Amino acid sequence: MTRTSRARRAGVGAMLCLVLGIISAREAAGDPARSGWYLAAGFGATRTATTTQAGRNRDTTCYPRNDCSHLAGGAPTGYRWFYDLRTDTGTAFEVAVGRAFGDVRVEASAARRVGNVEQVFTGSIYLDGTERVRAADSDYRSTSQSSVEDLTTHTLALNVYRDFPLPERAIKPYLGAGLGLSAVRLSGEFYRSRYSCREGRQCDDPGQYDSYVDTAESGTVVSGHLHAGVGYALDDRFVLDLKLSFSALDGFEDETGYVFHKIDGLTRKTEIGSVRQWSLTVGLRYLFHDGI
Repeated sequence: MTRTSRARRAGVGAMLCLVLGIISAREAAGDPARSGWYLAAGFGATRTATTTQAGRNRDTTCYPRNDCSHLAGGAPTGYRWFYDLRTDTGTAFEVAVGRAFGDVRVEASAARRVGNVEQVFTGSIYLDGTERVRAADSDYRSTSQSSVEDLTTHTLALNVYRDFPLPERAIKPYLGAGLGLSAVRLSGEFYRSRYSCREGRQCDDPGQYDSYVDTAESGTVVSGHLHAGVGYALDDRFVLDLKLSFSALDGFEDETGYVFHKIDGLTRKTEIGSVRQWSLTVGLRYLFHDGI
C-alpha cells in the first residue's frame, strides 16, 4: 500500500470516528424536538480556480527540419507539453439525506458540478527537459488546434454540520465539513496537428507527420469540503437553505491513445492538477421531525 493510500484511509477513518462520536453524544443529549431525518436538494452556480494540464509521450520522431543534433542520438525520447485550464462559471446540483441530533447534523450527499473550460497553451519541451529548438528555415509548414469542452465532477461525500441557533428561531446559520470521493472528467479534449509543404518547396510526404487526438481524461480522487450557510424555516417541515461550499480535489493522471499518429499504438499520459471549486446553492430541506 502506498503512503498516499494509507493517508487517504486514515483520513476516511478519522472522519468516520468523528461522525460516530458526534452521533453517540447527541443521541444521549440531543433535543428530541429537533432530532430526526431529513432530505435536501439544492441548485446553483460553481466556479473552478485555474488548474493545470500536463501531457507526455514517448514519440521518438524528430519532426520535419527540427534541429535535434543537440539531443543524444540525434532524436528525442519523447515530448512534454503544458496548458492552463481556465473554467467559466458553471452549474452545481446536490441531493442529500441526513439526520439531525439537536444542533448537529450528519449528512450523506451526492453532487454534480460542471463548467466550460478554456485551454491555454503554455509551452512544450523534450521528455528529458531539453528545450525544443526549431530550424530557422523549413520546407514544411505546420498548424495545430487544441481545445477541451468542460470539467465535470461527481462527488459522494459524508458531511457534518453544526447549526448555531439565533434568537429569531426561524433563522439558523451553520458551518460544516466533509470528506468524500470525486469522479473528475475533462471531456472533449481535441488536438490536431497538420503538416504541409511550403509553396515552391519540395517535401517528403508531409501528411505522415500529422497527429490527431479526440478523447477525455478522467480519474477518481479524494476530496475535502467546507461549508457555510443559513437555513430559514418556512414552516415546521420545510427549510430554505443558502449554502456556500469550498471543495479541494486531488489531481490525477490518465493514459489515452491517439486516433492517428506516425507511430502506431503510441499512447499519451495526461496529468490534471488539483482542483479547487467554490459553489453557491439555494435549496430546500424537508424535515421528518418538527422544527429546525
